[in-house]
Amino acid sequence: MAEADHLWSEAVRVLEASRPFALATVINVRGSTPREVGAKMLVHETGQTGTIGGGCGEAEVFRKARILLTEGERSRLAEVDLTGDLEQTEIGSCGGLMDVFIDRWTPEADLPIARGLAEATTRNLPAALLTVIEGGAAPLVGGTKTLINPARECGDREGLFLNEAALAQLRQLAQVGSPALLELDTTGGVHPVVRLDPSTATRVFLDPVGATQHLIIAGAGHIAQPLASLGSMLGFRVTIIDDRASFANRERFPTADQIIVKPFAAAVDSLKLDRHCYLVSVTRGHAFDDETIRAALRQPAGFIGMIGSRRRVRATLARLEEEGYDPARLDEIHAPLGLDIGAETPEEIALSIMAEIIRERRTGKRDDFTLGVRSGRLRARG
Repeated sequence: MAEADHLWSEAVRVLEASRPFALATVINVRGSTPREVGAKMLVHETGQTGTIGGGCGEAEVFRKARILLTEGERSRLAEVDLTGDLEQTEIGSCGGLMDVFIDRWTPEADLPIARGLAEATTRNLPAALLTVIEGGAAPLVGGTKTLINPARECGDREGLFLNEAALAQLRQLAQVGSPALLELDTTGGVHPVVRLDPSTATRVFLDPVGATQHLIIAGAGHIAQPLASLGSMLGFRVTIIDDRASFANRERFPTADQIIVKPFAAAVDSLKLDRHCYLVSVTRGHAFDDETIRAALRQPAGFIGMIGSRRRVRATLARLEEEGYDPARLDEIHAPLGLDIGAETPEEIALSIMAEIIRERRTGKRDDFTLGVRSGRLRARG
């Protein structure tokens, strides 16, 4: 289960048990930090769910969160300084600052919001949590929360502190999917905040729900097994596709979320691919790879990859271009798939594939060799 899925389902479980919790969220970073903006840790009376980076910094935030719960505070802002703790017992690579907002969630006030976020994550629905960090000159209290739904008119609580101009901008930003610390001006303008300097403006944190990342593996052979295990371990929803029930089954893929036994094109067509989908073709033959890639190109998948030799990849992509497929779209295909780590075994190849997927997901960067494969240029391994 992906981190966001688990955290919000846990939030619902705790609140439904009539217990409050404290949510610690990284809302701003400066320099090198172990986690990115939007990382969360849910702290309740019996422990925690999620992490904001571990180490002494996380331990201090955990301590402050427990104090907040004990004393009944609504919220507090904590700065985690990783620039040089001379008393730390472990040497880390981080040297930055994290601003962490800690706010109290209660069953009476916040269970509907938690349920909405949990539903959005499991069903891949667009939504965002909006939290007041500082009320500024407005009569708002830090920790006030609401659920932003880009697909519908404002909900009951949004109207309490948002005018229509600001709400429209926030809905747009929620669809982009990147968490952000923002400042609202009196005219409804929304502006990014890079430092938490003193201000009389209203500051909010917009935290879009991260839709579950979906790893779709076409081919249930020897590479697919470790690839599925790695995908599940890294928080992806994993789907296995093959036309052979003797290969695509629960015994061989115990961690997979879905197993589809159909011809490859029909199986891909039956899925609703979007930008959160990572489809990789590791079938038993180039004819099945062709079938899979053609089907994937009919939908807006975020990532399409195919294993194979350079010669086989060039031939496949050239054939697709001759058939009328958009050359620009073909250049987006990750092929041959996998970072060059000298992989030989199925497990090593699976690791190289997931490394390329993670790099694309986290940075959007691609190797120099990902463009121009069809023209015959050598694809230098990075």
